[in-house]
Amino acid sequence: MGKRTKEIILGQKTNQREAYWSRVRELMKEDEDIVLVVADQGAPAFDLIRKEFPARFIYTGIAEQNSILIASGLAMEGKKVMVHAIASFLIMRSYEQIRISNSVMGIPLTIVGMGAGFSYDDSGPTHHLLEDIALMRVLPGMTIHSVTDNQMARQVADYAVNMNTPTYVRLDRHNDPDIYKNDIDFSKGFEVLRDGQDGYIISTGVMVRQSLNVAERLNKKSISLGVIDIHTIPCKEDLFINAIKNSPRLITLEEHFLPGGLGSYVVEMLADNNLNMAVKRFGLSNGYCYRYGGREDNWAYHGVDEKTVLNKVEDFVKMGGSVEVLKKRG
Repeated sequence: MGKRTKEIILGQKTNQREAYWSRVRELMKEDEDIVLVVADQGAPAFDLIRKEFPARFIYTGIAEQNSILIASGLAMEGKKVMVHAIASFLIMRSYEQIRISNSVMGIPLTIVGMGAGFSYDDSGPTHHLLEDIALMRVLPGMTIHSVTDNQMARQVADYAVNMNTPTYVRLDRHNDPDIYKNDIDFSKGFEVLRDGQDGYIISTGVMVRQSLNVAERLNKKSISLGVIDIHTIPCKEDLFINAIKNSPRLITLEEHFLPGGLGSYVVEMLADNNLNMAVKRFGLSNGYCYRYGGREDNWAYHGVDEKTVLNKVEDFVKMGGSVEVLKKRG
């Protein structure tokens, strides 16, 4: 194991959405300017918020575009507004409204999407969200928080509510134990969860846990890989470059289409800082997934399951970072 491995907490399982909105409910008791606009009210925490703060809980029905416009109008009046819906519909259906109201006009708004990646694995490609990082990071002024666990979900609620810029919080649907224990520096935008001599696996969201698993299994084969969680885009580029500049290689792993995603963001930072190192990107490259075998089955279809990633990363490291061996295996 690397010399610096942050403690992994195998705590009580809960849901990122519940963790986030339960914390928002606490904040609403202290700040009367916090207002919620929701197009999907499936979270149990919403029942309590609706009962305790009926004047500050606005349910629009399944009308995501209207939700963005109503929320933006309230924000223009000085309210701290959070808008919520299933992420695939909130981002894709409302993209024009987000672009004009929150990027072009710069109206501050916290856009909270539930169901990043294959979260809604059982609902098919209409509910899968595999393009959102690419779409949202291209908008000037937009900050993305790709939430890793429930602890981060609670903390990002505190951080996002006081941001005076457009913000997108992407939550995962599934229940997993927490990774983080300590305070998270959202202004820095990334955390080195584990150091490694042979390179770093850089990941975000649900794939951070898989990256830690791969690194731990490869450590038993005398391959020392660190893990970096880029949870906020854009991150502090100078700090990130300083953290990885002496690494022999980078691997990126994401539950997102490869063009424009996390891997693209990392490669752009390397290019902009004239850093030349071997990089292998793992992401979704087989188009939309029409399989209904569950999340792990979808990962296997796209070659981002733990076994496939482990084997290809092992080859990548042993061959000195060359991508040719990956073509032979893959």
